[in-house]
Amino acid sequence: MTNRKTPPSSAKDAITGDGTPCPELATFQGCLKRIRDGEGSDGLLWPEETLSEARRQSLARIDRAAVGILTAVEMLHAASRCEGTATPERHLDEGVVEGLFFACRELAELVCREVRPG
Repeated sequence: MTNRKTPPSSAKDAITGDGTPCPELATFQGCLKRIRDGEGSDGLLWPEETLSEARRQSLARIDRAAVGILTAVEMLHAASRCEGTATPERHLDEGVVEGLFFACRELAELVCREVRPG
């Protein structure tokens, strides 16, 4: 969703200048901590440094949730088109479609909750 000029973190970003792994990005726990600390959908921390840390984390959660909603809605759109053109055995299972709707709803509720200032 974001259009930042700096690309997302890559595997090569996990190596420091002296060739050793960067603790922040070189382990599963390190990556998970960075995501929880406010990494946006593009893999970067929220760029507006004038905001409080809590607000930056909130905006990163909104960004990730919005990308999740977009992805789930695109999948639902594809499933809808498939129903019109494909044979029934190629349709998505009703449980999968319902799960995607619930995911959209939960993510939208998160966005609505997080977008309001603390």
